[in-house]
Amino acid sequence: MIFLNYFLENYNKILRLSLQHFWLFIISLIIAMIIGVTLSIIATEEGREKMGQVIISITGAAQAVPSIAVIALVFIYVGIGAVPAIISLIVYSLVPIVFNTTSGILSVPQSIIEAGKGMGFTRNQILWKIKIPIAIPVIIGGIRSAATIIIGTAVVASVIGGGGLGDLIFIGLKLNKPEALFAGAFSSALMAIIVDTILARVEKTITPKGLKARK
Repeated sequence: MIFLNYFLENYNKILRLSLQHFWLFIISLIIAMIIGVTLSIIATEEGREKMGQVIISITGAAQAVPSIAVIALVFIYVGIGAVPAIISLIVYSLVPIVFNTTSGILSVPQSIIEAGKGMGFTRNQILWKIKIPIAIPVIIGGIRSAATIIIGTAVVASVIGGGGLGDLIFIGLKLNKPEALFAGAFSSALMAIIVDTILARVEKTITPKGLKARK
């Protein structure tokens, strides 16, 4: 009952912090997608397959770096506020996007690529009409992972002045108010579930029919 009362009494504050959290998430995800997919496309061009494999190995190892370490490094060199928080979220969320996009593009069968060349496709046509459509399920999987990571890590990013639902959690810890902590944690988890559900629907919508049947 105490948790429900806290939600009702602090509805405006929770909504405001949720919106802050959402904007941190959406800005970070969009920039991370642009950077991550671009890096993967460059690394998987013909003749650069070895570079792609190296990127997969590096990003796989980078996944083990704690999020708090990334945030601490950005804080040291950039300072506090929403901008350094977004930078740290972008850096940490690049890993699954680059890993999945690179893996997805490299996994496209060479026979299909050769068939495209035989049909007179240019390099760009092969990329956007063959490789990317086939790799879409894997790419979206990386984006879904990145989205979940960003929403969760944004809670920790509030310690460097990023704002968002992390403020509620740290208020709960400092003032020994479990209801505030619960409100922040619950709202963050709910946002992650909603975003993942939306991205799952997007994946089903844009995945080519042949790949859906194969799945």
